Amino acid sequence: MAEVQHARGVKLLLKVGDGASPEVFAQMCSINADRGITFTSGTNDQPVIDCADPDALAWIAREKTDLSMSFSGGGLLNTPDLEKFAAWHESPDPKNVLVIVDVPSTDGGIIWTAKLHMTEFSLTGNRGEKMGFSGSWVSDGIVTRAPNTP
Repeated sequence: MAEVQHARGVKLLLKVGDGASPEVFAQMCSINADRGITFTSGTNDQPVIDCADPDALAWIAREKTDLSMSFSGGGLLNTPDLEKFAAWHESPDPKNVLVIVDVPSTDGGIIWTAKLHMTEFSLTGNRGEKMGFSGSWVSDGIVTRAPNTP
């Protein structure tokens, strides 16, 4: 039997740049429970007509036109992060980030480098519970990928 080579969920990291030179990347502590990365592609669709039978239903031909990445995350709110999240959300500018599958490259580890806009954040609070945070981000421009080499 060959078992799945897996990684713990906490090994998916979002590190945000501070904008300095050289730029220093740090984790946002509020992303401590849920996290996810999604890659999407846009397409142009065109029906391809059968010249021998123009009345037949056409099959769709597709061309990939663009790529995008999004990230979501959340957990227990680390209150010092709140002002940073509010400022990022209100800013027209993206931030430089690293999204890391934090295992060695020989085990499939990857680092994506991107600029992300914060498109949504929410706070939740219920009586008898701690305040929660969730946020969403989308890429702006090229996203690059490299092996995670320690």
